[in-house]
Order: sequence, then structure tokens, then C-alpha cells
Amino acid sequence: MKFLNVWALAAALMLPMISCDDDNNNSTDEPEVNPADNLTLLVLNRGNYQSNNASLNQIDLATGDNMDIYQTANGNGLGDAAQDIWADESYYYVTVTNSNRIVKLDHTGKLLAEANPTDSVGGPVNPRSMVLNGGKLYVTYFYNHAVGVLDAETMQEEKRIPVGRYPEGITMANNKLYVANSGGNDYPNYGNTVSVIDLGTETVSDTIEVVINPTIVKADSEGDVYVISMGDYGDTKNILQRINAETQEVDTLGNGTLITIANDKIYSIYAQYGSTSADMHFEVYNALTEQKESDNFIADGTTFTSPNSLNIDPTTGVIAICDYVYGETNTLYLFSSDGNQLVEPIDTKGYDSYKVLFLE
Repeated sequence: MKFLNVWALAAALMLPMISCDDDNNNSTDEPEVNPADNLTLLVLNRGNYQSNNASLNQIDLATGDNMDIYQTANGNGLGDAAQDIWADESYYYVTVTNSNRIVKLDHTGKLLAEANPTDSVGGPVNPRSMVLNGGKLYVTYFYNHAVGVLDAETMQEEKRIPVGRYPEGITMANNKLYVANSGGNDYPNYGNTVSVIDLGTETVSDTIEVVINPTIVKADSEGDVYVISMGDYGDTKNILQRINAETQEVDTLGNGTLITIANDKIYSIYAQYGSTSADMHFEVYNALTEQKESDNFIADGTTFTSPNSLNIDPTTGVIAICDYVYGETNTLYLFSSDGNQLVEPIDTKGYDSYKVLFLE
């Protein structure tokens, strides 16, 4: 009996110690952090067709503020059909296609300088996409069938490099520029080439054939270049292809309408014009193994009307997708890296939301 009492006393003395240990364990549990809580985003909105209402909206998720920084800083609008944006630690560069502008802004949105390139008879060249490298901006001139080389400090044009018909996207890899020649204004005679520009000589060194109507080009860390071709909006569908960095050979990965690359992962959305949400694909490829890793990076069942942009924050893994509905301000969705919505959908307060930057 005394033996039992000793053990009972010992057990009683241990209970508070065990209880304290449990409390200590619980107190060290970190609350789950939402990676979107304190993000600040910059959304480039192309605007409605020929409505001159492009905008550059900065969205602070911590405060809920959403401000057109260009309008606020300059007292007027960005223009008609903003197309591309490039950011460095000091400036933003934006192309505004139908307004024939390439603008240089500080990070408050204030206009510092701009270029308005024209063709040989003074007509607009309609700048589209760009790359910033070595103090130079390389910009595709849609109506001039060329790439303009601008001094990024002064915004003065230094040179033009002839490429294929109606160039759209541009990217840099292997000390070269890859330019998608869409031929887009020559329907039904679309282009089907990517021009390769040697940065050492700033001349075209190669021309690579791809599926018709190429518009988007992106490069991975190994120098492979991924090409989205829009096809003919009929029998030839949106296609995703890869140009091998070493051989320049082209292989087809599958269908694709939008791509972005982060941390050696290629994220692809296939949303053929006129398709329903059930027909859309959200796939992930590994750039290093060159294998598909996922058939659906949206895990929570979110549906879209017409995905119009795809961007990923390489630091947090947050996925940003803007959904387009003509005539309405667009909706921005933010997903975790495992494909679940992080916050309620956000009104971008802009039309045709096309690019999202993640700000520090």
C-alpha cells in the first residue's frame, strides 16, 4: 500500500511539470503567416480598346490602398494600350503601344523622360515589349519590323535592328536576344519565326522557325527559351514550345497561352480564345529536368472567365493571375505556391490588367 502511495504522490508531482511542458510547446508554435499579407503590387492595365485609359496601379495589401501612381504623379493618364513594364532599383520603364510612347518613371510614377520613335515618314512604330540590359533598352517596334536600341538613361535611340514581321515579345539568354515575329497584321499570313540577335554585334545571327503567330518568349536559368504561339485562332491552337539553348532545336511541350518562369519552374496557362473554365489548363514544368510536374497548379477549384496575366513572386512563391472581362475593371487573384487563394479577389481598378510586379 505504501508502495502505491509513493507512486501516486510522484505522479501528482509530475502533472504540473507535464502541463508546463505542454504549455511551453504550444507557446513556441508560430502563427501561420500569410505570404500575401504585406505585399505591395504594381499592376499595369492596358485599358479598353482605343479608350485611352491605360493605368499603373499600386496596390498595398496591408492597407488596401489602390492608386494609379502615374495619374497621381503627373496629373494626366498613361495613354492608350500600355503593353509592357520593366523595373530596376530606381526606375520603371513602360511601353504604351497605341500612344507610341516609351516612358521612364521614378518609383512614385513621376515621368522623367520618354521616347516617341517614328518610321521613315514620321509614322508611329507602336512599341511593344522590351528588355533592359547593360544600360540599354531593347524594344520591339511592331509597325517598323525592328528592335530599337535606346540609352536607358537619356531615352535617346541609338540604333534599329531589322527583324521579322510585326515583332512582339523579346527576351534575353546566352548573350543574345530572342524576338517573336508574329506577322500579326498580315492575317492569314502569320509569321512563324524567332529572330536571334547577337548582343555583341547587335545584328541578327539566326532565325528559328516555330508555330505560327509567336507572341511571348521567356528564358530559363539554363538559357532555354520558351515560346508561346497564338496560332490562327482556328485549327492551329495556342502552343508552347522550347528552343534548346545549345542546339537551337525546337520541341513542343503542349498547349499554352500564358507563361511565366520562377525558381526554375515554368508555369503555363492554356486558355484558348472562347474557351470555358473547364477547358483551361494550369500546368507546371521543371526547367532543369524538362519534365511536367503538375497538371493543375490551381488546387482550390477557382474558375476564371479569361486569364489575362500570370506572374509569380520568386521570393514568396505567390502566384498572381488577373481575370479579364471586357468593359469591366479586372479581378486579381493571389494563390499560395500550393494553389490556394490567399486573400479575397482584388479589384485592380483598371481595364485589361496585363502585368503584375511584386515590389519590395
